[in-house]
Amino acid sequence: MDHPSEQTASPTAQFMQYVSGFWITQILGTLVRLEVVEQLAAGARPCDDVARALGLESQHLHRLLRAGVTAGMLVEAPPGTFALTSLGGVLRKGVPGSMRGIALAMSSPGHWLPWGQLAEAIRTGRPRTQETLGMDFWAWLNRDPSLTEEFAEGMGNLSDEVGQELATLHDFSAYTRVADIGGSQGVLLGHVLKASPQCRGILFDQPAVIPSARARIQAQGLADRVELVGGDFFAPGLPAAEAYLLKFILHDWDDEAASRILRRIHEGAPSGARLFVLEQVLPDDGSPSFASLLDLNMLAVVGGKERTAKEFRALLAAAGWTLEAITPSRTGIRVLEARKP
Repeated sequence: MDHPSEQTASPTAQFMQYVSGFWITQILGTLVRLEVVEQLAAGARPCDDVARALGLESQHLHRLLRAGVTAGMLVEAPPGTFALTSLGGVLRKGVPGSMRGIALAMSSPGHWLPWGQLAEAIRTGRPRTQETLGMDFWAWLNRDPSLTEEFAEGMGNLSDEVGQELATLHDFSAYTRVADIGGSQGVLLGHVLKASPQCRGILFDQPAVIPSARARIQAQGLADRVELVGGDFFAPGLPAAEAYLLKFILHDWDDEAASRILRRIHEGAPSGARLFVLEQVLPDDGSPSFASLLDLNMLAVVGGKERTAKEFRALLAAAGWTLEAITPSRTGIRVLEARKP
């Protein structure tokens, strides 16, 4: 986005950059939903050509493309002709580092409607999905396969870079089986298995997610090394493994529910098993952090929360796990490594 410099922008101009942030979210989501991004995948094209290909009015599309330039996703040169920037390129589907699914998920009603009632979420301490969506967030997702697929793609987007880094931060070659609990499309698990060819994987998620996970696992060439299991991580009978992955799961839930998930994993795990929790961690000293923003998203949308290292340690201990290490990553996510005594 074309931010005025702090040296020249007035307080009013700076404030407008912040307060209009949700406009940018919708611009990104619309560039994806209208398939503008894919139309520009091969290179620069005149607005008129893109509009014709998509069955849109050129004058209206031009307004979106012009805003996309301001958002940093597009460039215009010559006048009337647009191309993706390197940042805009991550809105494409299937490219390395793609963030297409995140753009779709964050610009969907499932996120912006509950955020519109943030004040009530603060007053009540409860998510606002029942009031705005007519059901909880997970039921809203599961009622429409396309929403489930978009969300799963978004989680896969986040898992891609994290998975690459996790595979370098920890050597998984000592484990026979690695289970990804709530692993969505298996992107995180795929990186771990590729780095440790002797390991086998278990991907556990809701039954509705398994078909898209199967396709993604097959595309990674890992179909013969991954067992796909559909189920409920609140229920007994989670699969046994020497190592478990748990990415962006605990922050979806309050302490009671998060503790239940950890206990279910503990019940199925052999003695000495390792648990790798990948989450944002709130600074203990209250310093500014993206985790504090994500914490409000968890409150408004699903009733979950972000946690400090101290809170994670207590949560894990209550479920029988011993926290042994917290490792930072370039993505801002922390890897919390725990062990079952």
